[in-house]
Amino acid sequence: MSKLKDKVAFITGAGRGQGRAHAVAMASEGADIVALDICRDLPYPRYSLATTDDLQETARQVRELGRNVLKVAADVRDAQDMEEAVNQAVETFGHIDILVCNAGIADMALTWDITEEWWDIMLDVNLKGYWLAAKYVVPQMLAQNTGGRIIMTSSVAGLRGEPGMAHYCASKWGVIGLAKTLANELAKYNITVNTLHPTAVDTDIITGMAKAAAMSKEELVDFIFLGHMMPVKLIDADDVAKAALWLASDEARFVTGQTMNIDAGRMLK
Repeated sequence: MSKLKDKVAFITGAGRGQGRAHAVAMASEGADIVALDICRDLPYPRYSLATTDDLQETARQVRELGRNVLKVAADVRDAQDMEEAVNQAVETFGHIDILVCNAGIADMALTWDITEEWWDIMLDVNLKGYWLAAKYVVPQMLAQNTGGRIIMTSSVAGLRGEPGMAHYCASKWGVIGLAKTLANELAKYNITVNTLHPTAVDTDIITGMAKAAAMSKEELVDFIFLGHMMPVKLIDADDVAKAALWLASDEARFVTGQTMNIDAGRMLK
């Protein structure tokens, strides 16, 4: 199990959910992990974010696989935090080979009911946070001159409009523009850049979104299920992590600028 032997993966939003799944999957294939999360709540979204204990659990699972891990509590919206996180990663491991931009939030409200604060926080976390991660990781990858992999989590909501999610959709569509621009800029350096587009994933965010929409979790899941062609209500974080693992490996060394759907056929409708 060594698809990523001697690689270092820098993963944002690694405290729980998809981020933890990415960390564990990549560690299982030989990568050391930089696990970054905010470890505190924000004024928005209307549910709790990952905690210090969550990040510690991610680190425990990585170490259980025999890999090294650096835990970093940082805000992806803050340039100084991200620059310091990248510096810590390089001081600890000497290099960064894979960047997984995964930190994200979701919430629901009709477009005209979204407040300016909600809009700003959504775009700052889901889009500015990705740009800042790339801003500080890319120069390190270029200095190493060994290529690299950048994987950005968008969503099926980055490929279509979804009612009650204008700010979320805007952020996830923006991720595609950022990724495709980077793919063009970095191709000559053998650094690939691709986006993942999962449908709803069975993580804590689903419970939070249901609460924000004044729905039960079961009602929200049933509504999501109506959009799937395949007979599945929610996909697992591991399903997304396996796609990212392939993109991070040499098996996908010539795949760049692509949008990879893990959507149970949602985009077929």
